[in-house]
Amino acid sequence: MASEVTIDWCEANYAVTPFVAEFWNTLTSLLCMIPPLVWFVQRFPEGVGVIPWVYPLISFIMFGSVMFHGTLTWVGQLLDEVPILAFISFSFSTLFDSYSIRGASSKDASVMERSWWGPGPRALALIGVLQVSAITLLYTTRAKAYGLFLGCAIAQALAHWPLMLLEMGGRLREVRGPMLRMLAVHVALGYGGYALWCLENTFCEQLRFLQLHAWWHPLATFSLKPFIDLLIYHRLSVCGAKPRYEPRCAGWGPSIVCGPRD
Repeated sequence: MASEVTIDWCEANYAVTPFVAEFWNTLTSLLCMIPPLVWFVQRFPEGVGVIPWVYPLISFIMFGSVMFHGTLTWVGQLLDEVPILAFISFSFSTLFDSYSIRGASSKDASVMERSWWGPGPRALALIGVLQVSAITLLYTTRAKAYGLFLGCAIAQALAHWPLMLLEMGGRLREVRGPMLRMLAVHVALGYGGYALWCLENTFCEQLRFLQLHAWWHPLATFSLKPFIDLLIYHRLSVCGAKPRYEPRCAGWGPSIVCGPRD
């Protein structure tokens, strides 16, 4: 079955049980389905739009990871990777839409005015669907290579940075302190986990006993909580809501609040 996929990870196949290809990678993926659902049912301030719905998508990504690592089949790999592309497209579209917002309309405070070049959320959603569909079609029919998926994912992930840095150095300079805190936690967990991922891929034989890829799953999952908090904080700030970052349960509980202090 491993021949169907474009990459076979470092963990020894069927070493723990004959029913699961990569036991430890599958186990951590399964456990990581739970936290995003817990975060999804928490309270969110008004005005965050569809951003909280990214949490069920993260949980579905981990379900796809279970299928990929558990079976090492091409279908399992697509269930893992296509939702990752969708998540990155969704988060970038959300960030870009917030970046285009200039403030509330003078006629209706509930309506946000956008720059002339801002396509709006519906157009961005359509662009995202077309983008993910095009990459998936190319991936499955023309260029079945893991490098294509990884390159597209990394390129769009890195595209978040210029927009965020422009905002923190520009109109959100006065409130960038909380944004930097959330970004720091995200980078420490997410990029730290990615470093483990790269180490295992590079030095597989020497580091296989550490099961570093299995550790990457919880680090990546928990890195997304401050990242989504950052997207919410950014959206509320550009909409004039004056949010506050008050992390509860070490940042894993409700962390973005508006209105008077308790």
